[in-house]
Amino acid sequence: MGGKELVRVNDVSISYEEFRQISERQPLEGKMKMLTEKAEREFLESYVVPREVLYQEAKRKGLDKDKEIQGKVEDFRRQLLTDALVEEALRGKTAISDSEIEKYYKENSDRFTEPREVKVRHIVVSSELILREVLARLGQGGRFETLAQTYNIDRSGGDGGNLGYIRRGQLDPRFAQFEEAAFSLKNKGDVSEVVKTPYGFHIIQLEDKRGTALRPLDQVKEKIRLYLQTKKKQDVYLAYVRDLKSKAKVTINEELWVKEHEMEEKGRKEKVEEVTPKEGKK
Repeated sequence: MGGKELVRVNDVSISYEEFRQISERQPLEGKMKMLTEKAEREFLESYVVPREVLYQEAKRKGLDKDKEIQGKVEDFRRQLLTDALVEEALRGKTAISDSEIEKYYKENSDRFTEPREVKVRHIVVSSELILREVLARLGQGGRFETLAQTYNIDRSGGDGGNLGYIRRGQLDPRFAQFEEAAFSLKNKGDVSEVVKTPYGFHIIQLEDKRGTALRPLDQVKEKIRLYLQTKKKQDVYLAYVRDLKSKAKVTINEELWVKEHEMEEKGRKEKVEEVTPKEGKK
């Protein structure tokens, strides 16, 4: 061994550069574990070398010649290339300007108009074990107020979890997710998904809502940006595919298509007849 060869597994050489490339392809969580020389050495010996050993054994057994595996490899290769192509086609074409966000906000103000205040109840518990019990009882038709009285770890339990009316921005920032869930409920009696705050696990029920208010642009700006960006990506992608299809020569064997589907339909009917009891038989 010499030069840039880092490790040899049987007759296969792995260079230091290849080792670095493998390291860089790991998920962020994996990279965070390789911050020391000792951790990198562990990665080399517990991942890189075993991976090569297993790969060589799979080839020795001829699994690389298996048609099903070859098909999966080809599917994966096609997907990688397709993803790379689409990423290249979208590059620089999906940015959303502030003016686009403001335009969408003005033209769709109804989407950002919500109750000025909502009146809610909540069930709040401190452990996932108790939470599962509460969810099970709710699923069985348990009364929200009664469950709040039984399980709540705060003083609202005495009043069936009643929190009264709350306004946007009234709660501590740590309860932003709670506030978002409360204001997303539409109809009286609607119940939210589980919301976790520093205080515990909450389930919220809408009691009432009053007044209307248009949420300020700065509160919804990033949501609009994400929505418009997703839409623009889809639009650019579809236009790109249409353009490629228009330039490609595509011929479908209609005769074969019809023939194969007729045979499949015939096979399905025959299977149904096999399992259907004949008249007069018991």
